Amino acid sequence: MKKLFKSLWILLGFVLIEERANGQEENAALWGKTSQSSVWEDEVSTYAIDGVFTTWAHTNSETDPWWRVDLLKVYRVNRVTITNRNDHASRINGAVIRIGNFLDIYSNTICAVISSLASSATATFSCGGMEGRYMVVHIPGDQKMLTLCEVGVYGYLSGNRAVGGAATQSSTSGSWFAEKAIDGNRGLQQLYTGCSSTPAETNPWWRLDLRDVYRVSIVVVTNRHDCCAERINRAEIHIGNSLENNGTNNPICAVIPSIPAGKSYNYSCDWMVGRYVIVYIPGDQKTLTLCEVEVYGYLAENLAVNGVATQSSTSGDGFAEKAVDRGLLQFYTGCSSTTSQTNPWWRLDLRDIYRVSKVVVTNRHDCCAEQINRAEIHIGNSLENNGNNNPICAVIPAIPAGESYNYSCDGMEGRYVNLMIPGDMKTLTLCEVKVYGKGPCLKRSFVRMQFNSSNDLTDPSMREHVLKQLGSALADRGLTDVKLRWSQTPKPVIQKVNDAKRRCRKEN
Repeated sequence: MKKLFKSLWILLGFVLIEERANGQEENAALWGKTSQSSVWEDEVSTYAIDGVFTTWAHTNSETDPWWRVDLLKVYRVNRVTITNRNDHASRINGAVIRIGNFLDIYSNTICAVISSLASSATATFSCGGMEGRYMVVHIPGDQKMLTLCEVGVYGYLSGNRAVGGAATQSSTSGSWFAEKAIDGNRGLQQLYTGCSSTPAETNPWWRLDLRDVYRVSIVVVTNRHDCCAERINRAEIHIGNSLENNGTNNPICAVIPSIPAGKSYNYSCDWMVGRYVIVYIPGDQKTLTLCEVEVYGYLAENLAVNGVATQSSTSGDGFAEKAVDRGLLQFYTGCSSTTSQTNPWWRLDLRDIYRVSKVVVTNRHDCCAEQINRAEIHIGNSLENNGNNNPICAVIPAIPAGESYNYSCDGMEGRYVNLMIPGDMKTLTLCEVKVYGKGPCLKRSFVRMQFNSSNDLTDPSMREHVLKQLGSALADRGLTDVKLRWSQTPKPVIQKVNDAKRRCRKEN
């Protein structure tokens, strides 16, 4: 009996799926909404943030072409990265990078000008903490084409949490009071009136009470610039909720090796949680002078503050993000709202998977309080049906005008929080949505697979191709922001197939 040997690839390794976790400085462009002045063929604006170096956003040849990313919230932008396409490199020449809060391109501030950039090269442009919701790249002039292979916008959510806090220190030298380090003035022009300072003593410290518990992303410290810059050397930054030993027993975010005179240095705290920020120098005969301390982060408890909101439609200026801005004193202008439609929905992307303990919903207070009746709260990881197919946490019977009601979700896991009102001619208005829970939860899944393929899966490029296909399949099912990798190289297995049986199957 003739035998037929057929090659099969058996994956003896695994695929590791890791959900994205919050961490350090983030590429805010990945969460934004892109647009451009025109589209050449099918080279759409989103290609500039798809992570693929063989595609790019491309405008037509026109006057003043532009590309824009809406970061959805105001960020302090530290740097912008631009990767040029692999041909026609000169088309980026003269492009201008702007950061700001205006849809009118020229009302935003210039971060940098790209004089030239080689093919496939990536350049980084420092924006020095410029604040803005929009990052725009444009080329001024006639008959210009703008192409962008990849764009990154790196920074932190704007908002110096130190302003409005309460500062104190171990002792005070003259009029160099503790609160002068959080007065919003980095003190470089008015050193003798704009900085805090202790006298020389043992273990001097300075402490900031943020008045609430925050997840701290970065602390910015500005050193004095007249003399004695070395006195800041080896200062420790502590963050936590304890006042034991004046707060210096809290965990350390960073140790300051040194800061040049008059300079401001950033220290990443990786979202450490705490109400108090302490700067402390251990040792005898030490003087602690701080011209400014800035603290950036978000409220630790309300997970919604760091999320991204969207909705099925928008009525007027009732944008989706207004439901997560904590603007409870401005009900009419500070609420999100859809138009009257069938099954209106609002969705919050928490950016990571959390175990949600409760959701707090605040209703409008001007009129129409009954419009929230029968709204459903869904929590899960799927974007199928815009996220409305995820499991239900609660159904809202009613919320009185202007009131906030809590809904327990018992630790339901999910990245997306949806509110949806089923039915025709419904309007969904939300003056505030708060989400409380624990996380982020790092998810790892190991999958054993068998591939029937004539391709050589020991070839790294072929294995990479398989992972891309798998990633696309997961994305189609709503599983985005995953990291895929092989735990080991697949191995071929020879399977014997009886030729008679194979011929019989053909005849059948």
